[in-house]
Amino acid sequence: MKQGLVSQAGHAAVVADTAPPPATTCLVAHVLTPPGLRWIDGKPLAPRLLGADRDAALALPGVRAVVIRDNFAGVVAETGAMAANAARALQARWSAPPRADDAPVSRQAVVQRGNATEVLASAEARHAQHYRWPLAGTRADACCTAIADWRDGMVFVWLPSTRPAALREELAALLGIAPQQVALACWQSPDDTADPTLLAHHAAADAALLANAAGKPVMRRLRAADLGLADAALDVRVDTARAGEAIKAYAATLAGTAAPTVPLALWLTHTPSPVTDTCCAGNAAMPPYRIPHVDVGAVGDIAAFDAAPLAAARAQVFARESHLDEIATVSGTDPVALRLAHLDDARGVALVRQVTERAGWIPAAPRAAASASNVQRGRGFAYAHTIDHDAGQSWSAWVAEVEVDGTTGELAVTRVTVGHDSESLAPEQGAPATRSLEQAVADTALQLTSATPGFDTWQPSDAPPSQTLPAMPGSALPEVRLAGTLTGHDTLAAGPADTLPAAAAVANAIFDATGVRLRTPPFSAERIRLALAEAGDKRGNKRKKRGWIAAAAATAAGLCATLLPWRAPIAPVAPPEPGFYSAATLERGRLVAAAGDCAVCHTAPGGVKNAGGLPLETPFGTVYSTNITPDVQTGIGNWSFAAFERAMREGIHRDGRRLYPAFPYTAFAKVSDADMQALYAYLMSAEPVKSEVPQTQLAFPFNMRPLLAGWNLLFHRNEPFKPDPSRSAQWNRGAYLAEGLGHCSACHSPRNALGAEQGGRKYLTGGSAEGWEAPPLTSLSHAPVPWTEGALFTYLRGGYAPNHGAAAGPMAPVVEELAQLPEADVRAIAHYVASFGTPPLAPSVLAAQAAQIEQRSAQAALTLNGPGERLYQSACAVCHQSDQGIAQFGVKPSLALNTNLHSKLPDNVIQVLLQGMPAPPNSELGAMPAYADTLDNRQIAQLAQYLRARFAPDQPAWQELENTVARLRAAPAH
Repeated sequence: MKQGLVSQAGHAAVVADTAPPPATTCLVAHVLTPPGLRWIDGKPLAPRLLGADRDAALALPGVRAVVIRDNFAGVVAETGAMAANAARALQARWSAPPRADDAPVSRQAVVQRGNATEVLASAEARHAQHYRWPLAGTRADACCTAIADWRDGMVFVWLPSTRPAALREELAALLGIAPQQVALACWQSPDDTADPTLLAHHAAADAALLANAAGKPVMRRLRAADLGLADAALDVRVDTARAGEAIKAYAATLAGTAAPTVPLALWLTHTPSPVTDTCCAGNAAMPPYRIPHVDVGAVGDIAAFDAAPLAAARAQVFARESHLDEIATVSGTDPVALRLAHLDDARGVALVRQVTERAGWIPAAPRAAASASNVQRGRGFAYAHTIDHDAGQSWSAWVAEVEVDGTTGELAVTRVTVGHDSESLAPEQGAPATRSLEQAVADTALQLTSATPGFDTWQPSDAPPSQTLPAMPGSALPEVRLAGTLTGHDTLAAGPADTLPAAAAVANAIFDATGVRLRTPPFSAERIRLALAEAGDKRGNKRKKRGWIAAAAATAAGLCATLLPWRAPIAPVAPPEPGFYSAATLERGRLVAAAGDCAVCHTAPGGVKNAGGLPLETPFGTVYSTNITPDVQTGIGNWSFAAFERAMREGIHRDGRRLYPAFPYTAFAKVSDADMQALYAYLMSAEPVKSEVPQTQLAFPFNMRPLLAGWNLLFHRNEPFKPDPSRSAQWNRGAYLAEGLGHCSACHSPRNALGAEQGGRKYLTGGSAEGWEAPPLTSLSHAPVPWTEGALFTYLRGGYAPNHGAAAGPMAPVVEELAQLPEADVRAIAHYVASFGTPPLAPSVLAAQAAQIEQRSAQAALTLNGPGERLYQSACAVCHQSDQGIAQFGVKPSLALNTNLHSKLPDNVIQVLLQGMPAPPNSELGAMPAYADTLDNRQIAQLAQYLRARFAPDQPAWQELENTVARLRAAPAH
């Protein structure tokens, strides 16, 4: 993508090609986020910085600069890890977060005409609806990178931005220099529906401030969550009154989280912004139609429009044009005819007519019938007219044509016909590189078919940080037709106003194709699939009301099928030919298998992957895992997808036998259809392995498999995962992975007398697995320092968290599987699990707690001696005591902070001493040796008791340790 170095003086500009310094030569910035940061009406609500230990941070290796200015605190170091360590060393002290004003927020008028309130109150035909516009770049995992360099008395900054002039003035004010000393290398985001300044300007200000202090190139990578802007959105509520076919009144109210464009660094350093933001689409709130009574306003401060002007304009146009389409449907009017009946602007009327004629629009044409492939086709129209004080008037009209797969919800925008008219078509001199109108239309259409990752959306790999926003996945480029453009221009440059109608046109086309109305973009396959399912449920409910006898009969039949002790076998099939499945499907299946830990349970020690034979100890006896390779004789090579899915969701073998719930089909029932199909494809495409596994033989009555029909009736619900609409996309993704594929509760929840997981208040409150304690993951955790979301991510991603310990036992191979997943998925799991824990504490508080625990352990060590102490010094101290030996592995894990040593049960500590621990993945830790062959039961017990007394002196001593050691030593190892 073309970049330009912009160094402006007044309105003049000099553009020169330039490239940022390589990332490997840049220092890394880390800026402290004020705890409890919130945004109210586009302004931050954050505590004051009371103090920080600058000298402690500067004393650490690799730290090049520390900046503490008012409420801003940041460090620059040679690596990200060094910067993070320096940030912790600052020991920042913050005041209590200020409280928001509890007074009711008033509605501020934006544009008014006539008396819409009275007309709406007395209207006979009134239509109200709520629309939502997600603010681009505010997903919890969204990030942006900016690079700044200070040299020769100037600051050079590289970032994606469409507002270089505004940022230049702000950086000059922040650094106390002249605007001529600021040079920006900007490029336009490939997503024309987004405003990259929402994150980029914040990152750029941080980088510039820290580069000024370090005198070297500085890279600042910023996530939306760092600014408290995760999943921010604008809400628009529209209310319309009609008299016959005429729209008499229109009212709209904009509310929600306004993402600020003024960099946070300016707020924190008390630097007034010299910029008053404006937008070319600033008046999009006023409907361009002949409506006598109009009232458009914003809840709270008018900053909701000022903070994100382009997003506010897009939200308004999307809501208004979608709403008009809904009115046309209710009134039985053609959507284009409805608009033309209320449009007095001759230039706009001409544009609309040219666009619809070019698109072949047939008024009130019936919706196309679904084809044999279940593909449904539709078309939608939308229009926008804006006035900008610099660029003048601009008109834009869209006809979008789509195809929707009625089964999967996959959406393709196949053709877009766009009309574009403007009083100023030439791009401004010195503006960032522009795209042609055709390219902007195609890019925007593709963006609208993508969305924030759904609960079953997979990314094939982790994308490295980039200076440009990555292209979103989508269908092939749509055909773009232009109509109604002014003459005299060979290639039209796209402006922000040209794509204002895009979202509404696509949403209206989706409705025309499927009959479901989506009121929040983007329009992902998941959202369409759920909307189609919900519409089907409503139609099904109506049919059930009309035929309740048939419904009751169907329910009874289903219940009988569930209770039948024996189920019919499913006929074998021939294995698929090599190359039958696409590479994308197999890659998705590989990730699904890793998330589901398939190989962890279906691989015996020293055996072939997924060939089965692993003994699983249960209270009812030993269950052996099966061979799930595509071997025809001993595996699943002749299983159809129907047989595979039945086993996964219902616990029924292909031959009709019931499977023991040691196989977690109770969790796998929640897996989506797409993931289930991909997993089947992956397993069936693997190398077949002939491997006979031991037959599971349980004692009576547990060997009576037909009894499991009653167990399933009591404890199993064959229902797919349903996302919680009140939660974020990241939380739902984490819930899907943890509750379904990851089946975390299978180990971390207690079980009742019949072996079923206990939910409700006991969900994730602790359980057992293969002779190990699976500790609570809720606020009941034994951890001396509370788990945080960040610590959970570090542990799950690399197998070690400094304040808690390393993954051992059955958790170690789980971490190895999680290492294959994209980072965003592991963060989602950590985010979900953290929601069950204690409220997060400030890093300074956690550090103080850890220091206090270490000090308490050091005091206890002075009073202990005997054989346990000697065993510790000979077997443990060299790796776990910082004042002994050489740091061979980069870090010496603290036993005082180890969660297992603070547990009520000694099982995990004893298991680790007996079996040792493999080296965690992606960690600087080494492996721990096993002492089962070098220490007897009494010595293991003495060592465990010493460890408990020294590193958890506030906890009671463990009892009957020798008996516990003997029991665990006799249990089969895995």
